[in-house]
Amino acid sequence: MTLLELLAACIEQGRTSIAPAMAEEATRKRLDRLHKAGALARVRARAIICPQCEANSVRVIQVGAGLCRACGQVLLAAEDLQRLAPDHDWLHRRIAQALGLPGEPPRTILPGRLWHLGDLGRAGARKRILFGQQLIGTAVQRALLDAWPTHVGETHAVIFTTSPPDRVFLPGVPATLVPLPAAFRLRGRGLVTDDAVWAGVKTPATPLAAQRRHGPFSHDFREVILQGEDTPIALTPSQAAIMRVLWELEGVSLESETLMRRAGVALEKPVDAFPRNKYPGANGAYRCLVASDRCGRYWIPRSSFEWRVS
Repeated sequence: MTLLELLAACIEQGRTSIAPAMAEEATRKRLDRLHKAGALARVRARAIICPQCEANSVRVIQVGAGLCRACGQVLLAAEDLQRLAPDHDWLHRRIAQALGLPGEPPRTILPGRLWHLGDLGRAGARKRILFGQQLIGTAVQRALLDAWPTHVGETHAVIFTTSPPDRVFLPGVPATLVPLPAAFRLRGRGLVTDDAVWAGVKTPATPLAAQRRHGPFSHDFREVILQGEDTPIALTPSQAAIMRVLWELEGVSLESETLMRRAGVALEKPVDAFPRNKYPGANGAYRCLVASDRCGRYWIPRSSFEWRVS
């Protein structure tokens, strides 16, 4: 395990109190290296396992002393109290420095989960640089999709993350996920970029018109063109997520509850995401493309796009 793999694992597991003394020797050396670089900061333990009975939790009451319900007051060595915790400010600053971003404070998009570190490139080829952690889970996904239009918008984003990218599902948003340990290496007290990843980040985004489409949908499912028409209809992230799930099923029907869960949309039925009074174009596209058996199952017929459903 590399140093940044260890740091990413600690962050992803939510470990705010790491005990070096309880780790294996190889891990202790890595923790010490991360601490010296500034990636891990010293914090004092609030509770530890009693060094005398080794069975009960000891509440730290003052420096060098704790209270065990079986042993009473016990003396604690300095190493018993030593803990390390990831320094998120250090990580955000070092990523920004490695990428040459302006030295502005990161902007929170989703508290404790996603931050905007800055932008790369010029207008028309700009990319938003984000850092994300603990992005796995339906609730987090829904919150990200809700916040995306306001805080990120249509600009392509690169998310450096401690979460495994293959387990992060953000349908309908223009984003590339890059694992933190693959993107950077620790050098001295800072980070340097991996050349191959850096080259990919600097490559201008492909114009939307040149990107591969999915039938009537754009590459990111955020636009749809109905048969016989030329003007694309815009879809919200939630609408795009529903359409993506249905399209990728290749005509197989899906129960409403399962469909909405896979899409990460907190609504009862898919049509609820397409209110006619608010999104008349998207509502028309939904009714044209999505079929239903009126018993709670939905699908997109792949052979024809002339269906009408109520």
